[in-house]
Amino acid sequence: MAGSTQSKPGMKVHAIHSLAAEVDKSQQPKVQVFIVRHGQTSENALRIIQGHLNTNLNEEGIRQAKLCGKVLSKISFDTIWSSDLNRCIQTRDTALQSHLERLPDSRIHTTELLRERGFGDVEGYDYQTVVRTLRQRKLTWESVGESTQAFQKRLLKAWDEVISEARMDDVKRVIIVSHGGSIFCCSTVWCKAIDFGLFLGAISSLIHILIKRRGFVLSDQINTGVINNLLNTSITIVNVTLKSDGSVLDGEVVEFNNAYHLKLPETEDGSIEEEIVDNF
Repeated sequence: MAGSTQSKPGMKVHAIHSLAAEVDKSQQPKVQVFIVRHGQTSENALRIIQGHLNTNLNEEGIRQAKLCGKVLSKISFDTIWSSDLNRCIQTRDTALQSHLERLPDSRIHTTELLRERGFGDVEGYDYQTVVRTLRQRKLTWESVGESTQAFQKRLLKAWDEVISEARMDDVKRVIIVSHGGSIFCCSTVWCKAIDFGLFLGAISSLIHILIKRRGFVLSDQINTGVINNLLNTSITIVNVTLKSDGSVLDGEVVEFNNAYHLKLPETEDGSIEEEIVDNF
């Protein structure tokens, strides 16, 4: 039992590389989109609602981004997209350093469209205090800051810009750095969560609307029976199949909330052992 537990993180990270390899070998025109949540901030640790607050990674967040970068360094990306808030830019610059050095500026995009939902006056307050206040006043998340409709609209706009660039410039693999938040992963509850006014972060909201509005599906390999939080520097992967004319045929979420790189053995300087990554 102990042996299987120890091998699990490596197996889960290997799955990410296997999914990338499958798309590389595919005969169908596909765009593979990696979506990474930013590393931890001090506000994350204190469960403070950040929204559009321009917070920075803390020491743990930088460590997480470095570990995520070790895994991503083995994968080739054609273009990079990121929220314009510091915590995402810092995660991108730390995790994707080798990619940033290789890619031209025209393939590196920073946009406010990928920001977390704006929470107006409750930004800067801890999550439990806000939830308690909303319940006491019989209000929902919809009543503070950016509306769900506006939030979803700009996330879809960002997604469409990503896919449009991919179609026009023959991009095979994209990486997006954005924001997380509390989610409900059960396939039934999750897809109705926003309707009930529950708080979903940018990445989980994007997946939600791709499934609900664009007909994307979840892979059978994804465990949708648990409720969890989107982990810092977790990796989500969406495969998009294109028609011969470049329009979208279908989409599948093939990996969700994978942060097993944070459980791999580390060297004294906090990086993943090179030989472990190379063996994936």
